[in-house]
Amino acid sequence: MENSQTNSGCCAICQSKKTPYQCGVCSDSLCKSCVQFMPEAAFQFLTNRPKELSHSTYCTVCFDQHVSQALTNYETTLTQAQEILVFDKTQGKETRFIKRIEKPISVEGVDEQDVTMRLAFIAVEKNYNALVDVDIKAVKVRDGSYQTMAYSAKGIPANVNDRKLMKDRSLWSDPN
Repeated sequence: MENSQTNSGCCAICQSKKTPYQCGVCSDSLCKSCVQFMPEAAFQFLTNRPKELSHSTYCTVCFDQHVSQALTNYETTLTQAQEILVFDKTQGKETRFIKRIEKPISVEGVDEQDVTMRLAFIAVEKNYNALVDVDIKAVKVRDGSYQTMAYSAKGIPANVNDRKLMKDRSLWSDPN
């Protein structure tokens, strides 16, 4: 009987008559004060986003059940990805003793920082703490008189022990 009330235009939580929103998971009608919105930048680096996380509005029950724990895990992974070691292709002296077991990862994005973060996020998801042989390429994309840049990056995830990492000593005496 409660389902017939929620489908009749009342809010599923507070029974308000104004219900401009609908839960993306359970399709319950929701008022403005009871709806939970998905944050704008949430899950933007996630490669395989589940269907439950692809909606923009949720009721509090569905948000707590499906989104809140996944959002916490995503933010933890994003924090770890920001701390990852990144070595580009020209740093052969520092990375020559690092094992390259994993296959290279390729990503595309809108700018250089975006593709680097996407690579780092994927590496953290696979339980690695570094990226080696990172190669970022920019290509001009023209649409009539309008021109933008499209970026792509390729890198190999690896596990690196900071203490055993070979440092380039030529920079120590003359940092400039």
